[in-house]
Amino acid sequence: MTLFIIIVLVLLGGALMRVLSTSSESIAQEVIGTRAYMAANSAMQAKLQELFPLNSSSTCPLAPLAPSVTTHNFSTSDMNIDGLYHCTAEASCSWYATHPQTGEQFYRLISTGKCASSALVSNSKDVVVSSRTLQVEARSL
Repeated sequence: MTLFIIIVLVLLGGALMRVLSTSSESIAQEVIGTRAYMAANSAMQAKLQELFPLNSSSTCPLAPLAPSVTTHNFSTSDMNIDGLYHCTAEASCSWYATHPQTGEQFYRLISTGKCASSALVSNSKDVVVSSRTLQVEARSL
């Protein structure tokens, strides 16, 4: 009887350890995913400011097949943003239409943030990587 109780307790302990391990991995993935979302959002905000700067004209090219792409590497020493360390983001802007009567221009902006649990190295196999993409459509006034 004692042996049976010990075996059951060991199995329950093993199951509990597995649940805790899975839970901590999913929380880590959520945190890295949130960081990737924030990196994409930061790059999008920078691209929108570039597209609609104060007191000057936009910098988005008026060619639908030639988007303007900006890459942000938040891991460089000059960035110094702790929450976005080991993150990169790429934002692109492309014009896709002009209203025939008003002349308003319509733009599509796409930003992709990518974060990892450690340095983004091409040959690393133990790094958890998460990516988030945002898309915004804007028009000139």
